[in-house]
Amino acid sequence: MPIATLHAAQSLGTPCQMPEHAPSTANEAARYAVLRRIGSAIRHQVAGALQPVNMLASLLERRVQAEAPNLDALRKNATEISGLSRSASSECVALMSWIAPHEGELVSVSDGVEDCLHLLTTEFSFRGFSVVNESGGQDALVDKLALRTMLPASLMALTDSAVHAAQVQVSAQCSDEKVTVSLALVPVERSDRPGQAKGYRLLTWQDVDALAAEERVALVSTMHGVDLVFDRQQPAASNPAGLRWG
Repeated sequence: MPIATLHAAQSLGTPCQMPEHAPSTANEAARYAVLRRIGSAIRHQVAGALQPVNMLASLLERRVQAEAPNLDALRKNATEISGLSRSASSECVALMSWIAPHEGELVSVSDGVEDCLHLLTTEFSFRGFSVVNESGGQDALVDKLALRTMLPASLMALTDSAVHAAQVQVSAQCSDEKVTVSLALVPVERSDRPGQAKGYRLLTWQDVDALAAEERVALVSTMHGVDLVFDRQQPAASNPAGLRWG
């Protein structure tokens, strides 16, 4: 709404129209905190994807400047850099989906957990937490955005509240209607305190509760952690042959 129109509406006492389903302030604050926390991990992954392209480009530049360039080697390097560029581009686009996700996408719980841990495990290890993924082989589908929201937030809240370094175990169980992702902190022999989380503030279970309410995910406390209970999704019907867009 233009500023002039907004002021006119307010002067006439007309209420401004709000979206039917506006997220709560607590939900938005929690999402922002999670995004800030994973920002450094995304930056690290982007840099890792682009590094081989930069290295090969430097090599190609040196070979071009030789007195008698080896054309066969240059052709090979040009082909390689093209392939690396496409791979890096795909990786960066995939990483940007953490910032600008698509609504309604589904993912198998195993692949979704693996994506989250691939992004976060390095930071956890720096802080003193080893991560064991025991969710492999579970192909039940869940909402991708819900999993990518709840699993990182829960892992952060769990480790941020830990008194000692520990092992984080992630597992999954599936029924006909539900998919449960279980997180547990298992003590290890080390007694040192975990490293401080960097990038932004600590995540609390109040943050996780706010996100769970928005994503319609049930949180169940356990002896050593928490269970995240998602609705099991069914694959969408494929489009008829020749119809590209639904």
